[in-house]
Amino acid sequence: MKIHYRIRKDQIEIVRCFGADPQIVLPEQIGGLAVTQTAAYAFSDRKGTEEEDVLVFETEEHRMFRDEEILLAGEAVESVAFPDTMQKIGRYVFYGCRNLKELSFSDQLEDIGSGAFTGCRSLNRLEVNLTKGDRTCVKEILGDLWQRIDVTLRKGEAEARLVFPEHYEEAVENTPARILFTEHHGSGNNYRQCFYNKENDFRKYDSLFFLAKAQDKTEVLTDLVFSRLMYPAELTKDAEAEYESYVREHQAEVLEYLTDTENMAVLREIARRDLWVKDALDGAADHAARTGHREVLSFLMEEKHRRFPEKRKKYEL
Repeated sequence: MKIHYRIRKDQIEIVRCFGADPQIVLPEQIGGLAVTQTAAYAFSDRKGTEEEDVLVFETEEHRMFRDEEILLAGEAVESVAFPDTMQKIGRYVFYGCRNLKELSFSDQLEDIGSGAFTGCRSLNRLEVNLTKGDRTCVKEILGDLWQRIDVTLRKGEAEARLVFPEHYEEAVENTPARILFTEHHGSGNNYRQCFYNKENDFRKYDSLFFLAKAQDKTEVLTDLVFSRLMYPAELTKDAEAEYESYVREHQAEVLEYLTDTENMAVLREIARRDLWVKDALDGAADHAARTGHREVLSFLMEEKHRRFPEKRKKYEL
């Protein structure tokens, strides 16, 4: 990768990136100075003019593949991993990055320029490294986006995973009264309020599950439930019981989704927690057989025989 940069107060500001890989990983240092910020429009293809007063850094790999380099901006960007040293990203930094799906950063990132995520309709995953506490800029990022976003918070070996469902507003006309009113869809706006002083409030997050059940689809609910059950940061017994109850009550739909996506990790979690419902398990095995999901079918059949063994009939002479 080739990087255009500036030195500002003995720190590095990223201006532009060039290369052939849409998965961009920025270095922590350039020339012994920490990479702490990006310029406005750094990854956007909507920039009016390119700056000329920049310095250039090239990796060894880039020198070997110079002929393949393109400007890594706009639709050419699929993921960006900021170093833990990144503290500030400029205005409209990802403006028009319609293919950006994943962003990684640390809790050192505290300053986000206006319009940073304009047009980032595909962004669906945030990976956050907690280095100094629990405060992050996740709420600010979520506030700019309407789509579902999956957030992973890592602190050393510990990990929390949270699903923030989508939400959108729809203008509906009441023709006889000649007025417009707004309808809200999805529970995502409520979940985006689960922060206090820039820290995620896990209890408030879990308390909103009744809203999600009323407004969101099975696949979203299933992912949300098992993100909490398998990565139970600050998960109370009551919340755990509610999530497990959902799995039992809606197991037919849950197992069909897990079968179609071949999510073996979650299927094993259901087995570990002994959440099986016989009729749902039978139906899921039939569905797996019809759709050709052999690994899932084998696992479900083993669980069926383990959990609900058929009783042999006894014959008396």
